[in-house]
Amino acid sequence: MALFYLGWYTEGRSAAFALALGWALTLLGYRSVRRQRIPAMLILTTVLLVLRTAIAVMSGSTRLYFMQPVATTCIIGLLFLISVAAGRPLITRLAADMFPLPTEVAEHADVREHFRKLSFLWAGIYFVNAAVTLLLLLNLPVSAFVATHSFVGMGIVWAGIALTISLSRPVLQRVSAATA
Repeated sequence: MALFYLGWYTEGRSAAFALALGWALTLLGYRSVRRQRIPAMLILTTVLLVLRTAIAVMSGSTRLYFMQPVATTCIIGLLFLISVAAGRPLITRLAADMFPLPTEVAEHADVREHFRKLSFLWAGIYFVNAAVTLLLLLNLPVSAFVATHSFVGMGIVWAGIALTISLSRPVLQRVSAATA
């Protein structure tokens, strides 16, 4: 996001698009060249950023560039819900990327149930983020939106992370004690 703002305020829209996309592609390329595991979130965000940038460049609309994350955020929220319905909560994969658990802990019934609940939580977080982003986009000039959106979005995500940690800690302590 810092690179996007740097491009936006120094050179304009095209530089902002190029810097944001270039950074994501660089991260993906770096991990690929080093044969490191590529986190699911990095793949997802890079693919969506490529599509978002292509549509914005073809349309010439900065507002459309920012409207796309609203749709994308809703789609990710839906993916969390669909993953629960399919019996494979998305949070399970994302948790493994951020905090790998021993197999006996990850496969424990309480942890699987907790991941199902966290998938519902994160679906809600994504839907709230989309709604707030849309309200900001529709009610602020683009320059004010650019300055405001990241901080508000980060606040929502950080609140979700804090809630996830506070809800997960007792479950993991209980399951760790039971499997020890």
